Amino acid sequence: MAALLGTASTPALAATTESIRTTPVVLVGVPGLLWEDVTPEHTPTLWAMAGDGAIGNVSIRTAGSRTCPTDGWLSVSAGQRALAEQEGSRVCEPAPEPLPDGSGAVVPDHSDLVETNRASPFAAPVGLLGQTVRDHGGLTLAAGPGAALGAADASGRVDHYLESAREVTPERLDGVSLAVVELPHLTRLHPAPASGDVAERDREEALGNLDSRLAALTSTLPTGASMMVVGVSMDTGPSRLTAAMTGDMAEHGLTGTSAYLVSESTRRPGLVSLTDTTVTVLNALGMRPDAFTGGRVWRLSERPATAEAAVARLVDFNTAAVVVGASIPGFFSGLVALQLLIYAAAAYALHRHSDGQRDKRALALSVTRTVALAGAAFPVASYLANLIPWWAMPSPSPALLLSVLAVDALVVAVAMAGPWRRTVLGPMTVVAGATTLVLFLDLCFGANLQMNSPTGYSPIVGGRFYGIGNIAFATFATGMLMTVAGIAHVLIGRGRRRAAVATTLVIGAASVLVIGWPGLGTDFGGVIALIPGLAVTTMMIAGVRVTVPRLAVVGAAAVTVITLLTWMDHLRPPADRSHFGAFAEQVANGEAGAVLARKSEAMLGTLGNWQLTLLAAGALLFLFAVLNRPTKWRIGALQRAYEHAPTLRAGLTGSLVTALVGFAANDSGVAIPALALTIAVPLTLSACVWALQQRDQAPEQEPAEENRLKRA
Repeated sequence: MAALLGTASTPALAATTESIRTTPVVLVGVPGLLWEDVTPEHTPTLWAMAGDGAIGNVSIRTAGSRTCPTDGWLSVSAGQRALAEQEGSRVCEPAPEPLPDGSGAVVPDHSDLVETNRASPFAAPVGLLGQTVRDHGGLTLAAGPGAALGAADASGRVDHYLESAREVTPERLDGVSLAVVELPHLTRLHPAPASGDVAERDREEALGNLDSRLAALTSTLPTGASMMVVGVSMDTGPSRLTAAMTGDMAEHGLTGTSAYLVSESTRRPGLVSLTDTTVTVLNALGMRPDAFTGGRVWRLSERPATAEAAVARLVDFNTAAVVVGASIPGFFSGLVALQLLIYAAAAYALHRHSDGQRDKRALALSVTRTVALAGAAFPVASYLANLIPWWAMPSPSPALLLSVLAVDALVVAVAMAGPWRRTVLGPMTVVAGATTLVLFLDLCFGANLQMNSPTGYSPIVGGRFYGIGNIAFATFATGMLMTVAGIAHVLIGRGRRRAAVATTLVIGAASVLVIGWPGLGTDFGGVIALIPGLAVTTMMIAGVRVTVPRLAVVGAAAVTVITLLTWMDHLRPPADRSHFGAFAEQVANGEAGAVLARKSEAMLGTLGNWQLTLLAAGALLFLFAVLNRPTKWRIGALQRAYEHAPTLRAGLTGSLVTALVGFAANDSGVAIPALALTIAVPLTLSACVWALQQRDQAPEQEPAEENRLKRA
């Protein structure tokens, strides 16, 4: 298996052989197997395999919100995310019992599973694995009802069926190409899907029995056979990352190459996707699937020298994923509450300023400015917090929150520390610039800060494993547009408008490139959304009028850039393509319509997220109703800020354009404008407060200023 997998630098599927191998590939599915279960004391066979073979975490996300054994096995069968029934009416049930038919078996109601998944958003081709083996002249064997689901061909048939792994013998494996074996020891601890955790002693006993059965199975394998052990699903409770390992049978026992598993699906050493299992098995057999799959072949990557260190790192990664996954609802609830509190407090402070209570308003405005900057810095702080190993702390959840707050305070301290604090856009530019720089560098070095971040992406959710996520895109794009507005303000103030425009174009072009380049940001919708916002900001900084024909040219440029990036990615080998190239292939195959329909449905469905919808609505209301509300001098705070820094309007307008286009072009929908406004509005508020503070210091200038604004 290790020889067929290759190294991380080897193109996926490049090791495919020319003929069917004579020894079997054995896929062992263990629902609920976690790396924290694998220890020298309770699972010596698994531990020895982990020490000598390639190992990794598995993202088991299927078409549903939670992966039960049936869903997991169907996803292995299809090489694509699958499910047992349509979402909403589905419950996790045991895999169906196959019907004996001579030496083989037929899975009952298999045609219903095929039709259900063919009509699902992922169009999963259930039966792909077994059908490909059959089409190449190979034979399949399944041990256990779940294994029968995984190994069955398109008609639901397996060539040989055994009731359990106990019946697997060397004679049974003779002539078999693919053997799929189910070890359901952990699921049997939970007879009902909704049952809670079991006693630790019972789980340890089940793990011991599982390990003994695996040892017995290993002893039946002929020399040259390959084995893959995969946690195909969860046994109970919320989803987590499961365990995967591989090895080859030698004369002295099971062995392999000590390495982490990785694939082009995740591009992260030590992490693979469940759907990668299908093409990896076929690759080991010297076969290729005829239909499109969501998975890519496992490959090998460097890992720590000792099994203890390698497994500990996988456990830590899973811990971070679980903590972040559990924290996300509370995190966004807190973010919404914090932002609305900032808006309410700012509205009160501005009202006090308008009433002329001069003895207290100076302090109130200073606090308002600092709090606004803290709110805008919260997203970038959630990424920088991953530089702190909070997941290794005794209490990871509180450690994550404290890490975010500490980094947030540090960013605000830098923004308010230097001489730039005395300028209208200085602190704003520091916070926005830090946001831009952090995410730009993160993309250049593998996007590690986004993984397992509350505003990044989660391997458990499995929506994205590399590049820039939609929420991170909203953060990065808004930060970049507000940054160039701040830089342009300084340059124009020095009489260097051309330099301001050139700087905006250079920073903007670099941002578009890093967002869209396959292997870096790899964000199809992000390029579409950012180019119009960047164009509007650039034109306003240049003093050029924004017109419909000019915007049409910008739209054509965005389509051209996307087409070019997609074409370049499509020229790469199929297994090395990002979703740019994969989408081009789907267009060629006529499958793009289903993909676009699924994404449009997901985008519109986000409007049902009342928290993010409330956040976006509250930000817009505050921006255009509160900040534009006339004060005692009949001039809104926002207009005052524009008077001191006209480029602020350019950055804010460009951010709003990008947020609107991003809403329409991405399946995250309302999350993009919500996060964009979470940064843009507090940054704008900080500039508005500065403008009001200046009027406090020179009130006698107000009549002249009001006249200038009226003339403008």
